[in-house]
Parts: sequence; structure tokens; C-alpha cells
Amino acid sequence: MLNVDKEYQGKRSARFAALIIGLAMFFVPWYVNGPHDVSSTVGFWNCVITGGLIVAVSVVALIRRTDYWPGWVFAVLNLWILLNPETLSFAEKEMSILHIIIGVAGLVVSFIWIRRVFGRLPLNRRVVKGRTFRECSSSERTLFGLVLVVLGLGYVMAIGYLYMTHTGLDGKSGVTVQDLSISYYGNRSGTRLEQMLRGPMSGMRSEEDLNKIVAWLKSGADQAGYDKTIHPIIEKKCARCHSAKSGMNLPDFTTYAGIRAVAKVDTGMSIETLVKLSHIHLFGIGLVTFVLGFVFTFTALPAWLKNIVIVAPFAAVVVDIATWFLTKWDPIFAYTVLVAGSVMGLSWAFQILVSMYQIVFLTDDKQESEPI
Repeated sequence: MLNVDKEYQGKRSARFAALIIGLAMFFVPWYVNGPHDVSSTVGFWNCVITGGLIVAVSVVALIRRTDYWPGWVFAVLNLWILLNPETLSFAEKEMSILHIIIGVAGLVVSFIWIRRVFGRLPLNRRVVKGRTFRECSSSERTLFGLVLVVLGLGYVMAIGYLYMTHTGLDGKSGVTVQDLSISYYGNRSGTRLEQMLRGPMSGMRSEEDLNKIVAWLKSGADQAGYDKTIHPIIEKKCARCHSAKSGMNLPDFTTYAGIRAVAKVDTGMSIETLVKLSHIHLFGIGLVTFVLGFVFTFTALPAWLKNIVIVAPFAAVVVDIATWFLTKWDPIFAYTVLVAGSVMGLSWAFQILVSMYQIVFLTDDKQESEPI
């Protein structure tokens, strides 16, 4: 039970500040674009709905002063203000800057608000102090260290795989927001075959072959042109992997029916593919995040910091996968995909590096001998 006291009930400054932030968010479109703002329907309703929700949560918190959930809802809404694609795209620079200012101010207020919530907990509550790596046996530290090494290598390989499969889709080096947009939304001004030849497969073809294939695609991609011009290129450069005989789960380019599927306008990943990848990632990444988080709980760090670093990758992977589907609908959400994926990756890296450092260097001088 929370210890509800009159002193806390009188501390309403954070909730009044949240109300002001909600009103500011609500009226931002009119401040930036004038009293008759209809220039960006999505951006307009994003501000109005988010601001309205913050105002509603703040009013509820002012009325029901003993409830603690509004502080967490307010924090989530401010994270959305910072991470929504309207902010990250900087399509309207002034609007994005105001969103960042409001979002950061809101997170500061939510931090103060939530800290006060925890301050209402009884002072004589039972505190359970978890073990650190100091109290772990050498066998446990060895096990944790090996797990971190293996998962760390897998993490590096995953980054390499993402780079190789996404880089160059927009014709430029490196992984960009445009590359992510093309992966999920597609390049609707061209075909998937042309996109792959200009991106990940660019090292497998010559410029002359590319020009012939692009000319065939733009001429309608008919079977006569395939048989005369494209099939010889496929047999020479692509059939080793892109054929039924290869046994690989890749399109068969040795037949017209096989190549025709990727010679259409590129609309990105299908919903079926996204659903398949989503359930695989949620199960797999969820388990990896649990293992890394469990090992990280043994670090000698402040509890609030450990809680943030443990929660961050779980939240990030849900946001990341949700915005795959949103990017399929509107490419502007690719900005959120990039930020959410980066948060997850940085959280993992922090957990692995800090845990490994403390496993190796954090020792208890009092323990001269420890159980094996």
C-alpha cells in the first residue's frame, strides 16, 4: 500500500506543469502555421490528440491526487512527442524544434512526478537487496561471461547483416532512413529487381548488364526480351544462387515466371512477410533481452539506472516492430524505426560492456576463497 499523506497531496506543481505542457502541445499547430492551420493533416491531428491526452491525464491527476498511474502515462506520451515521425523527419523545422523542447520538458516533469510517487512508499518497507557479481561464485561469473561473449558476437553479426541487407537501396553508401523506407514501403518509382541490383547485389553485376536489365524492365519486362537478353545474363551471373537447383530460399530467376515476381513495381515487404518476421523477432529478441537483462541485474549500479537500461530494449523492440507496419503504410515512420532500433542496440551494448567489465574487474577483497 502507498502511504498517502496530506503533504504529498499538496504537491501539485508537477501536475500543473503537465497540464501546461499538454495545452502547449495542443496549440502548437496554430502557433507555427497560423489560426487556420490545415497544411499538414497528420501533423495537425498528432499535436491535437497528443496534447488533448496529456491535458486529460493531468486533469485526472489533479482530481484523483492519490493515483500514481498518470505520471507513467504522461512519460509515455512525452516519449511519443520526441519519437514520432513528424518530429524526427524535420519536414517542418520549427515544428520539430518545438516538439523536442516540449518533449524534453515533459520528460523532466515526468521524472520529478514519478520520483514523488516513489517518495510516497512507506519508509519502513522491506528492501530486498539483490546480489552483485561480488557475491557470485567463479562458476557463475564464468557462465555469465561466456553468455555475454556469445550474445555479443551474435549482436555484431546482426549489425553486419542489417548493414549488408539495407545499405545502398537508395543508391547511396551506408544505411540511411531512405534505405529503411524502401525496405518496408518499397521504391514505388521502380522495381524490386532494379532496387536489389543497385543495392546489395551491385557487386555481382557489371554496369552493362545493369543497363540491359533496367532497359528491359522499363520496356515492360516481356518474355521475349527475357529470353533474348536477360536469360543469358542470369545464367552467367545469377543462376548459382537464384535457381531451383541451388536449394536456397531465393527467387528463381532462371524462369520468366520466377523473375516476373520481382520485376513488378516494388511495394516493399508484404504484410505476410512482416507478420512472419515480427513473431520471430519478438520471440527471439525477447529471450535475448531477458538473458542480457538478467545478467545485468548483478551489476553494482544504482537501481534506477538498471531499471531504465533493462526496460529500454523491451520497449524499443515493441516500438520498432510496430513501426515496421506503420512504415509500410507511410514511409515517414522509418525515422521511428531507426531511433527505436538504435535505442535497443545501444541498450544491449551498454548491458554487455558494463556486465563484462564488472565480471572481470569487480571483486570482493574479503573473499580470499570462493566456492567452485
